Amino acid sequence: MRVKSLSGGEKSRLLLARILKHGGNFLVMDEPTNDLDLPTLRLLEEALLAFSGCVLVVSHDRYFLNRVCTGIVAFEADREVVYNEGDYDYYREKLAERPSCLAKRPEATRLGNKPSQGAKPKPRKLTWKERNELEGMEAAILNAEEEVARIEGLFADPEFHSTHGPQAGELTKALKSVKQQVASLYTRWEELEKIRTANEQP
Repeated sequence: MRVKSLSGGEKSRLLLARILKHGGNFLVMDEPTNDLDLPTLRLLEEALLAFSGCVLVVSHDRYFLNRVCTGIVAFEADREVVYNEGDYDYYREKLAERPSCLAKRPEATRLGNKPSQGAKPKPRKLTWKERNELEGMEAAILNAEEEVARIEGLFADPEFHSTHGPQAGELTKALKSVKQQVASLYTRWEELEKIRTANEQP
Protein backbone atom coordinates (compact mmCIF):
# COMPACT_ATOMS: atom_id res chain seq x y z
CA MET A 1 0.00 0.00 0.00
CA ARG A 2 1.33 3.44 -0.95
CA VAL A 3 1.43 6.24 1.63
CA LYS A 4 -0.48 8.62 -0.66
CA SER A 5 -3.47 6.28 -0.63
CA LEU A 6 -3.75 6.41 3.17
CA SER A 7 -6.34 8.52 4.97
CA GLY A 8 -5.37 11.47 7.14
CA GLY A 9 -5.66 9.42 10.32
CA GLU A 10 -3.62 6.56 8.85
CA LYS A 11 -0.87 8.95 7.75
CA SER A 12 -0.78 10.43 11.26
CA ARG A 13 -0.44 6.99 12.83
CA LEU A 14 2.32 6.02 10.39
CA LEU A 15 4.25 9.21 11.10
CA LEU A 16 3.95 8.72 14.86
CA ALA A 17 5.09 5.11 14.57
CA ARG A 18 8.17 6.15 12.56
CA ILE A 19 9.06 8.91 15.02
CA LEU A 20 8.72 6.70 18.09
CA LYS A 21 10.54 3.80 16.43
CA HIS A 22 13.61 5.80 15.42
CA GLY A 23 13.87 7.34 18.88
CA GLY A 24 15.80 10.50 19.69
CA ASN A 25 15.84 12.53 22.87
CA PHE A 26 13.62 15.47 21.90
CA LEU A 27 10.25 15.38 20.13
CA VAL A 28 8.11 18.35 19.01
CA MET A 29 4.46 17.50 18.31
CA ASP A 30 1.74 19.85 17.07
CA GLU A 31 -1.79 18.54 17.79
CA PRO A 32 -0.68 14.87 17.64
CA THR A 33 -4.14 13.61 18.69
CA ASN A 34 -5.88 14.97 15.57
CA ASP A 35 -7.47 12.22 13.42
CA LEU A 36 -6.57 9.48 15.91
CA ASP A 37 -9.12 6.92 17.06
CA LEU A 38 -9.29 6.08 20.76
CA PRO A 39 -7.17 2.87 20.67
CA THR A 40 -4.39 4.66 18.76
CA LEU A 41 -4.61 7.62 21.14
CA ARG A 42 -4.09 5.27 24.09
CA LEU A 43 -1.04 3.73 22.38
CA LEU A 44 0.39 7.20 21.76
CA GLU A 45 -0.08 8.16 25.41
CA GLU A 46 1.63 4.95 26.58
CA ALA A 47 4.51 5.47 24.15
CA LEU A 48 5.06 9.07 25.31
CA LEU A 49 4.92 8.06 28.97
CA ALA A 50 7.58 5.43 28.28
CA PHE A 51 9.71 7.84 26.21
CA SER A 52 12.98 8.61 27.99
CA GLY A 53 13.60 11.95 26.29
CA CYS A 54 11.83 15.31 26.31
CA VAL A 55 8.56 15.97 24.47
CA LEU A 56 7.21 19.43 23.58
CA VAL A 57 3.56 19.03 22.61
CA VAL A 58 0.98 21.60 21.50
CA SER A 59 -2.59 20.41 21.98
CA HIS A 60 -6.13 21.60 22.69
CA ASP A 61 -6.96 18.18 24.15
CA ARG A 62 -6.81 18.86 27.90
CA TYR A 63 -7.41 15.19 28.72
CA PHE A 64 -4.36 14.22 26.66
CA LEU A 65 -2.30 16.92 28.38
CA ASN A 66 -3.39 15.64 31.78
CA ARG A 67 -2.18 12.15 30.93
CA VAL A 68 1.22 12.88 29.41
CA CYS A 69 2.46 16.30 30.59
CA THR A 70 4.64 17.04 33.59
CA GLY A 71 4.73 20.78 32.91
CA ILE A 72 2.59 23.38 31.13
CA VAL A 73 3.83 26.42 29.18
CA ALA A 74 0.90 28.83 28.79
CA PHE A 75 0.33 32.19 27.10
CA GLU A 76 -1.88 34.04 29.56
CA ALA A 77 -4.19 37.03 29.06
CA ASP A 78 -1.46 39.61 29.62
CA ARG A 79 0.65 37.91 26.92
CA GLU A 80 3.08 36.66 29.52
CA VAL A 81 4.55 33.18 29.01
CA VAL A 82 4.15 31.17 32.21
CA TYR A 83 5.63 27.78 33.05
CA ASN A 84 3.92 25.60 35.65
CA GLU A 85 4.96 22.17 36.94
CA GLY A 86 2.27 19.49 36.76
CA ASP A 87 -0.56 18.62 34.39
CA TYR A 88 -3.21 20.87 32.84
CA ASP A 89 -5.71 20.58 35.69
CA TYR A 90 -3.03 21.58 38.20
CA TYR A 91 -2.19 24.60 36.03
CA ARG A 92 -5.89 25.58 36.03
CA GLU A 93 -5.95 25.37 39.84
CA LYS A 94 -2.93 27.65 40.10
CA LEU A 95 -4.43 30.05 37.56
CA ALA A 96 -7.62 30.27 39.63
CA GLU A 97 -5.48 31.39 42.56
CA ARG A 98 -4.26 34.32 40.44
CA PRO A 99 -7.53 35.90 39.24
CA SER A 100 -5.92 39.27 38.71
CA CYS A 101 -3.80 37.91 35.85
CA LEU A 102 -6.95 37.41 33.76
CA ALA A 103 -7.75 41.10 33.89
CA LYS A 104 -4.38 42.31 32.61
CA ARG A 105 -4.50 43.15 28.93
CA PRO A 106 -2.25 45.73 27.23
CA GLU A 107 -4.22 48.60 25.76
CA ALA A 108 -3.82 48.88 21.99
CA THR A 109 -2.59 52.29 20.77
CA ARG A 110 -2.31 53.70 17.30
CA LEU A 111 1.13 53.92 15.77
CA GLY A 112 2.84 57.12 16.87
CA ASN A 113 0.28 57.95 19.59
CA LYS A 114 1.20 57.84 23.24
CA PRO A 115 -1.23 56.40 25.79
CA SER A 116 -3.36 59.00 27.46
CA GLN A 117 -2.22 60.10 30.91
CA GLY A 118 -5.79 60.77 31.99
CA ALA A 119 -8.28 58.43 33.57
CA LYS A 120 -8.42 54.95 32.07
CA PRO A 121 -11.68 53.99 30.37
CA LYS A 122 -13.92 52.02 32.68
CA PRO A 123 -14.17 48.36 31.63
CA ARG A 124 -17.60 47.19 30.63
CA LYS A 125 -19.68 45.12 32.99
CA LEU A 126 -21.25 41.75 32.38
CA THR A 127 -24.74 41.89 30.95
CA TRP A 128 -27.59 40.16 32.75
CA LYS A 129 -27.43 37.34 30.23
CA GLU A 130 -23.65 36.98 30.65
CA ARG A 131 -23.96 36.93 34.46
CA ASN A 132 -26.46 34.08 34.24
CA GLU A 133 -24.21 32.28 31.76
CA LEU A 134 -21.20 32.64 34.08
CA GLU A 135 -23.18 31.39 37.07
CA GLY A 136 -24.14 28.24 35.18
CA MET A 137 -20.73 27.70 33.57
CA GLU A 138 -19.33 25.47 36.31
CA ALA A 139 -22.30 23.11 36.09
CA ALA A 140 -22.15 23.07 32.29
CA ILE A 141 -18.45 22.17 32.34
CA LEU A 142 -19.04 19.48 34.97
CA ASN A 143 -21.85 17.92 32.91
CA ALA A 144 -19.73 17.92 29.74
CA GLU A 145 -16.74 16.39 31.56
CA GLU A 146 -18.98 13.71 33.05
CA GLU A 147 -20.18 12.85 29.55
CA VAL A 148 -16.56 12.54 28.40
CA ALA A 149 -15.84 10.22 31.34
CA ARG A 150 -18.97 8.17 30.54
CA ILE A 151 -18.01 7.58 26.92
CA GLU A 152 -14.38 6.87 27.78
CA GLY A 153 -15.65 4.39 30.36
CA LEU A 154 -17.52 2.56 27.60
CA PHE A 155 -14.34 2.26 25.52
CA ALA A 156 -12.41 1.02 28.56
CA ASP A 157 -14.94 -1.74 29.24
CA PRO A 158 -13.41 -5.17 28.39
CA GLU A 159 -16.80 -6.14 26.93
CA PHE A 160 -16.96 -3.06 24.71
CA HIS A 161 -16.73 -4.85 21.36
CA SER A 162 -19.46 -7.31 22.25
CA THR A 163 -21.82 -4.75 23.79
CA HIS A 164 -21.10 -1.53 21.85
CA GLY A 165 -19.04 -2.64 18.85
CA PRO A 166 -21.56 -1.49 16.21
CA GLN A 167 -21.66 1.99 17.79
CA ALA A 168 -17.85 2.42 17.92
CA GLY A 169 -17.75 4.98 15.12
CA GLU A 170 -20.69 6.94 16.51
CA LEU A 171 -19.21 6.93 20.02
CA THR A 172 -15.82 8.09 18.72
CA LYS A 173 -17.48 11.07 17.01
CA ALA A 174 -19.53 11.81 20.12
CA LEU A 175 -16.40 11.75 22.29
CA LYS A 176 -14.57 14.13 19.99
CA SER A 177 -17.58 16.46 19.91
CA VAL A 178 -18.05 16.62 23.67
CA LYS A 179 -14.30 17.20 24.20
CA GLN A 180 -14.55 20.17 21.84
CA GLN A 181 -17.56 21.34 23.82
CA VAL A 182 -15.54 21.21 27.05
CA ALA A 183 -12.72 23.22 25.45
CA SER A 184 -15.23 25.83 24.18
CA LEU A 185 -16.83 26.10 27.61
CA TYR A 186 -13.46 26.73 29.26
CA THR A 187 -12.63 29.38 26.66
CA ARG A 188 -15.97 31.10 27.23
CA TRP A 189 -15.53 30.89 31.00
CA GLU A 190 -12.17 32.65 30.71
CA GLU A 191 -13.72 35.41 28.57
CA LEU A 192 -16.47 36.06 31.10
CA GLU A 193 -14.06 35.90 34.04
CA LYS A 194 -11.83 38.50 32.39
CA ILE A 195 -14.75 40.90 32.16
CA ARG A 196 -15.86 40.21 35.72
CA THR A 197 -12.42 40.52 37.31
CA ALA A 198 -11.59 43.68 35.30
CA ASN A 199 -14.43 45.45 37.11
CA GLU A 200 -13.11 44.36 40.51
CA GLN A 201 -9.71 46.00 40.05
CA PRO A 202 -9.16 49.20 42.12
